[in-house]
Amino acid sequence: MSNRRSRFPAAPALALTLAVLAASPALEAQAKKAAGSGARPRVILVGWDGADWALLDRLMKEGRLPNLSALVAKGRTWDLGSFQPMASPLIWNTIATGRTPLDHGVADFQELDPKTRTRLPISGRSRKVPAIWNLASAKGLKVGVVGFWATWPAEKVNGFFISDRAAPVLFDPQALVKSQAITWPEGLADGVRIVQKREWSPPYEEVGKALRVSRAEFDAAVAAGKDLEDPITGYRKILAGTRVHAKIALDLYERERPELLMVYFQGTDEIGHVAGRFAAPKLPQVGDAEFRKFSDAVDAIYVETDRILGQFRAKAGRDGATLVVASDHGFKWGPDRPAYYSGVQFDTAFLWHRDPGMMAAEGPAIVPSTARGKATVFDVAPTLCRLLGLPADPKFEGKPVSGLGGAALPAPAAPVSWEKTVKVERLAVREMNAEERKSAEEFTKKLIALGYLTGSEAAAVDTRPADRVGTETAGHYQNLATFLRARQKYEESLPLYRKALEVNPKASTAWMNYSVALFHVDRWKESDEALVKSLQNGYADPEAAAYRRVSTYMQRVGRKPAMRKELLRYLRSLVAAFPQNDRYAASLGKTLFEDQQCTESQAIFSKIVAKKPYDVEANNLMALTSLCLQKPAEAREWFRKSLALDPNQPAVREAAVQLERGGSSIP
Repeated sequence: MSNRRSRFPAAPALALTLAVLAASPALEAQAKKAAGSGARPRVILVGWDGADWALLDRLMKEGRLPNLSALVAKGRTWDLGSFQPMASPLIWNTIATGRTPLDHGVADFQELDPKTRTRLPISGRSRKVPAIWNLASAKGLKVGVVGFWATWPAEKVNGFFISDRAAPVLFDPQALVKSQAITWPEGLADGVRIVQKREWSPPYEEVGKALRVSRAEFDAAVAAGKDLEDPITGYRKILAGTRVHAKIALDLYERERPELLMVYFQGTDEIGHVAGRFAAPKLPQVGDAEFRKFSDAVDAIYVETDRILGQFRAKAGRDGATLVVASDHGFKWGPDRPAYYSGVQFDTAFLWHRDPGMMAAEGPAIVPSTARGKATVFDVAPTLCRLLGLPADPKFEGKPVSGLGGAALPAPAAPVSWEKTVKVERLAVREMNAEERKSAEEFTKKLIALGYLTGSEAAAVDTRPADRVGTETAGHYQNLATFLRARQKYEESLPLYRKALEVNPKASTAWMNYSVALFHVDRWKESDEALVKSLQNGYADPEAAAYRRVSTYMQRVGRKPAMRKELLRYLRSLVAAFPQNDRYAASLGKTLFEDQQCTESQAIFSKIVAKKPYDVEANNLMALTSLCLQKPAEAREWFRKSLALDPNQPAVREAAVQLERGGSSIP
């Protein structure tokens, strides 16, 4: 693979030089000539994280996305199927490599330092296979990469490479001042910092175009520094990160004219987490004032990314390039949105994601069509290979999408093993400096704020013995296991869940997912034990989780009555683990009563009424268990107490009447 340094101007003059080049008519004429007969195929891939047609179709219908509308009119579109878990690092690395997370190895937002066991942002060092930019570079194509997930340290390619730490929505931008290995060639870093500094702080006038907030509110939010946790500063940062990536990618494309450009925009997803709850239709939990201020935030970011798309589209048209826009998954934009903001309710970040994402393409090798096709994220890398005339990997799960053709489509290349063909080279990095340690800490805080990580998980210590320490987090193993479980490979998922729990025995979500996988293979007792462990370790909304299992057992009891003993065993284990939870105890007591195990049932309700004498239901069940035990006088007394607490119980009153000698009612 060629690793020559690109001939870039001195970094301080970068912006001016690129502006002059972009404005040169002679250069444009040269590019048009190059795009004609005999020119190499060109592809520009623009990644919009979290985008889907549910939102885009509406905005196009409203006339707010003119550039995407033009692309769709002259090209074709696809629903792009995703996979579970719908986490950006996993899926974007599948898009870049064509391989599953099991193969490419990027399976979490974070990785562990094997020496200190501290959490670090996920890096390219977790990726185990080459990406398409490595293959294209090795085959002599010039490439440009900007901002893709897990691309630090920067990779040495034939062209330019800007790592995901250059426009950090999830990083502390101040840490970039002294950060290392963020670009290839390394001399680009100063120019990137200049762009970052210039674009990073949009003024009130820019933010006020989308948010209906006063200057005083804007100034107060900036001063408070709540970052993504505040919709004002969150929107501002997302807008800034979007513009930084756009400026870098557009300028460097103009300078280098790569055959393959891949640029990623994270803000189209993060704006949903920051402001999606404020979007129309208005959710009941959102106040009128908040809705008025922030309801346009999501649309505004997409309008901005469409403006930027227009610039890429102009360059693609000029250079004869195929332009592809793709996302990793969709988003819940309608009434199905979670009721709570992802920053204050654990795990709602993933609850906001939905399947499918989207893809659209236009260019000389795209056959136009108004029909929306179907593809998956596994098909993106094979499609890019086909468009560029590059060999696919035999281990690809996907294939090129339908709708490719025309004289501009290169002949297909024979498949080759990318791992045997390409060597990935990354810049060497020294030990982390203070700024980078601070950046890693800030990254963790952002993940917590957006709901991708709990505070307890962030504070967890790797409990593996020293001889088994690795870079993998508990989340890494859990996500791989969940990927397998979603494909109904339950037995294969179990060892990975156990590895997650070896790293962090208190990972409540790992225990819960392990429980679900065990239940699917009919290992009910182990499954219930894992569920109880999850609840004991702080699983969100524990009672809802506990009763989902009850409901599942009841469904199975309907088909197989013998399962009732498993339900009773589960309820007993729940009560043993949470002896102070009266709801769990009452559920066990009711189930025992239904099975005519009245002595044990009454003992349970006796304890409940001793603590809660005003509990109407508990009094009624004391009456019913008394009847079951052939103690009608006790039953009458419990019914009397219940009716004294709530006279409006016709069924109870009727039962009490039947117990009265002579049929008289209870006064």
